[in-house]
Amino acid sequence: MLKKFFVVLSILMIASMVLGACTTPTPQVIKETVVVKEEVSVEKTVVVEQTVEVESVVEQTVEVQVPSERTKVIFWHIFGDGPSRDAFDQLVSEFNLTNQFYIVEPVYAEFWTYEQKLLADIAAGTPPDVVMTDMTRAGQRAEANQVIPLDEYINADKFDLTVFWEYGQKDVVYKGQTWGIPYGPDTRVLYYNKAHFAEAGLDPNTPPTTWDELWDYAHKLDVGEGADITRVGFNPWWGNVWALPFIYTTGVELVDPEGPQFFFEDPKVLEAAQWYKQWVDYYGKENLDLFASGFGTGAQDAFMSGQTSMMIQTQGYIDNLLTYAPDLDWGIALIPYKYTPSSWGAGFDLEIPVGAKNPDGAWEFIKYLTSYDVAVKAALAAGWMPGRKDAAADPAFAAKPGWDVVLESMAVTRSRPFILEAPAWYGPLITAFQEVWDGVKTPEQALADAVDAVETEVENYRAQTQ
Repeated sequence: MLKKFFVVLSILMIASMVLGACTTPTPQVIKETVVVKEEVSVEKTVVVEQTVEVESVVEQTVEVQVPSERTKVIFWHIFGDGPSRDAFDQLVSEFNLTNQFYIVEPVYAEFWTYEQKLLADIAAGTPPDVVMTDMTRAGQRAEANQVIPLDEYINADKFDLTVFWEYGQKDVVYKGQTWGIPYGPDTRVLYYNKAHFAEAGLDPNTPPTTWDELWDYAHKLDVGEGADITRVGFNPWWGNVWALPFIYTTGVELVDPEGPQFFFEDPKVLEAAQWYKQWVDYYGKENLDLFASGFGTGAQDAFMSGQTSMMIQTQGYIDNLLTYAPDLDWGIALIPYKYTPSSWGAGFDLEIPVGAKNPDGAWEFIKYLTSYDVAVKAALAAGWMPGRKDAAADPAFAAKPGWDVVLESMAVTRSRPFILEAPAWYGPLITAFQEVWDGVKTPEQALADAVDAVETEVENYRAQTQ
């Protein structure tokens, strides 16, 4: 009868890595019985322990092929600390443990100066090899010859772009070529306080679905009024929302890239602007501003502290609620719509800058980050939405409250189309809604001025590029 023993298989991986090498190294065969450590880096060793059943304790010599050199791949990301940083550090470490030809060096680049630093390094000929950046502006970087098209890699590896969310697929394609791989999209949904609903005589399991219901529910949930209000049922200007999600629920097309044309004065957009004015007129802007001055962060934000009963946030807010308000009884729903369910999403993609020293390694790392298992692992650890539809539907997410609604919302989420002549075309539109909210312009005048502003931007672009 076999005796069961636990044997540590010892494997030596000696990687003499020449940083920045651009050619695929020639593998060597190494025979030796050794103990491996847990982390691969220059002139360090890694431990891998496996439990097996054998007849007796023996020493075994294992042949392992390792390259004589591994090429360094520099990866820029935006995560300075927190769960997202921890998750990415772990993913990079696992890639470095398993990939024979490339070793990734992650570099944190501060979000607010990320783009300026990236463009400066591209201009200087010293860019990173792979970057995580704003997905909605992939076309802008492509037009400026700042990133390389990925179609050759995609075709060679039969890489399936259809597994990604639809709006992400559209964002990374420009002039018939693919410039990035979607990564880290998001969507916006309505969060509501079930205890407040019950207190106001509303069904805690029946959130509002339309603009009219949202208006009715909100004012039943209000506590106090005017300057003495102590709870606001809902305010469309609070949360991570701006105006696009509600505008999109009217079904309007805001822009036509051909031309381009801007439809900010469409009756449906005007209807949305008038609806925003209806809210601020009801509560009074000064009253809302005074009330909002008491909002905090974390557990003291407007929703978690119970100062508002409903608020729109991204799906990542679920993790904030579980962390900072574990005892709060809350629900989640699609954004109430005017004519059709919709939401707004943005997010990041993975791109290879022009001048990258190791584009092949960058592509290998992109494939790794967007693979099914890694996408699931990263999203669970960091609270992100996977860029892949199939990964987002993985059973591992079933334990997240409201995840079924998140998936519904992702299916109707729209992003901001890229317009070459006016990349930030939505800025004047948001300004118009702010002006309506502040009471400095009528909805009609604000939207007319927004059209003038974006058309002037187009004219300026054309004058500079002729």
